[in-house]
Amino acid sequence: MSWILMDIGNSRCKLMITSEDRYQVLGKRNWDNQEFAETHWLQNLSLVKQRHSDIQAILIASVASDAIKDKVKTFCQAVFAITPEFLDSRDLYASANKDLINSYDKPKALGVDRWLAMVAGFERQMATDDANQPFGVFDAGTAITLDLVDAKGRHLGGHIVPGIRLMQKSLFGDTGKIAYGAKLDFEPANSEQWLGQNSLQAVELGTYQAATGYLQACLEHLVGKYKVKKLYVCGGDGAVLMAKIMKPEELDWFDCPELVFEGLYYQHLNG
Repeated sequence: MSWILMDIGNSRCKLMITSEDRYQVLGKRNWDNQEFAETHWLQNLSLVKQRHSDIQAILIASVASDAIKDKVKTFCQAVFAITPEFLDSRDLYASANKDLINSYDKPKALGVDRWLAMVAGFERQMATDDANQPFGVFDAGTAITLDLVDAKGRHLGGHIVPGIRLMQKSLFGDTGKIAYGAKLDFEPANSEQWLGQNSLQAVELGTYQAATGYLQACLEHLVGKYKVKKLYVCGGDGAVLMAKIMKPEELDWFDCPELVFEGLYYQHLNG
C-alpha cells in the first residue's frame, strides 16, 4: 500500500508517493497551482491515480488558507475517495528514544515546512551515532530559513530571511529605476562575473552575495558557538548556495531535497 505526500506552496504543488511500511520514493509529480483551478487539479491527481492505484492515505503540508485547503480536500475526495490529512506543527514530536521539542509558545505558529524538515533531520540524527548531537536545518526556497536543534532535542529557534528570487522581485517591483534599467539591458550575468555591468546583473549577483554572506556567517556561528557538526539542506537554492561558500571543516552537510516529505511521513507514522 502507498501514501501520497504533498507539499503545497504559494505557486506550486510537489507530490511524492511512498510505501506505507517504509519511507521510499515510488513516484513524483509537480505542477503549478494555477489558482487551484478545479479542472487543472483533477487532471493532475487523476494522472497520479492512473500510475498508483493502491493509495491509502494523503498527507499534506501547506500554509494555505482554510478555503484553499477545503478546495484541495474536495479534489482529493473526488479522485481518490480519501479525505486528506493536513499536518500541523506540534509542541513535540516523539521519536523512539527522544523528543523533538518546539520552541514556539504557540507551536502551530511555526511554519509546518520548517517543523517537518526538523522532524526529518531529527529522525536522521536518531539513526546515526550522532543522536545526542545538535544539528541544523537550512532551507533555501522562496524564503531562506535556518533552524537549530540542540543535543537534548530542543528547538532553540531560527531565522527567516527573503530568498534570492524574493529579494530580486522586491528590488524590481518596488524600485522603479532599477526595474527600468533592467528593461533597457537584460543581458544576464555569466558564471565568471562577480560585479554586474547592468542593473539586471547587479541585482542577480548582489542578491546571491547577500544570501551566501548570510549563510557563511550562520555556519561559522553554528559551529563556533553551538558545536553543530551536521546540517541538513533543502530547498531549490540550498545546495547551490552551499557550493558557493567556504564551509567550516568541522561541519558535514547533506543535500536533502525531500526533507519535508520525510517529515510528513514520520510525523504521520509516529502519531
